[in-house]
Amino acid sequence: MEIRLDGKVTVVTGGTAGIGLKIAEVFGAAGSRVAVCSRKESRVRDSVRALEKQGVAAFGQAVDVSRGPELFAFADRVEERFGGIDIWVSNAGICPLYKLVDTPEEVFEQVMDVNLKSVYYGGLIARDKFPKRGGGVLINAASFTTLMPSVGMGAYSVSKAAIHSMTRVLAAELAPLNIRVFSYIPGIIETEMTAGIIQAKKETLESQIALKRIGRCEDVAYAVLFMASDKASYFTGTCVEISGGKFCVQNPEAAWSS
Repeated sequence: MEIRLDGKVTVVTGGTAGIGLKIAEVFGAAGSRVAVCSRKESRVRDSVRALEKQGVAAFGQAVDVSRGPELFAFADRVEERFGGIDIWVSNAGICPLYKLVDTPEEVFEQVMDVNLKSVYYGGLIARDKFPKRGGGVLINAASFTTLMPSVGMGAYSVSKAAIHSMTRVLAAELAPLNIRVFSYIPGIIETEMTAGIIQAKKETLESQIALKRIGRCEDVAYAVLFMASDKASYFTGTCVEISGGKFCVQNPEAAWSS
């Protein structure tokens, strides 16, 4: 079953590294034109060049996703460049390491602005832009903390749980516009940001995963590609877990020792 996105236009926020960049690459390889954004101009420039070297029609811009006017202006630029938007992936996020009760108020607000308000803005952009193309797909990055909050990642856990609820509300409200909405929960995925931590604790981390391996960015990207395609046209309002079975039981390692 080949999945193609020919003629589609995809936007990926936080699309210059890790899972976001891999989603951009995979969607581009499937035929979509791709626009990426992040706060660092140099990362945007490098990512667009890398995508273009892979034969992807790409565009990028430095954007602070926590600022609605900046994100709306970026969406307008993408529309001008490619003629519309069909798929919007709200992937950008930050994770300051604080207990919730120790989180400075300004840090809490920043996490909510970047992680949660940017998803809300994505919903508004989908509402305004997608109907011009007959509908579309809105995709939100959740987290394993959506299922199991983590001490030391307090504000992040709260923001990601809220994204799950927002996804369901948006799915209902945007359905009359032929817009599907879903979120994805990556498990333990090796990226340039997590590589050091994962390698230091690899054996322990793998023992907690039913499939006994650390996830790769492409594991997430290909699952999201399917959900964004017409092959998944009856999926909406759901949260897709891509974790190798990390959360299927409390003790997945027991299955390997019995």
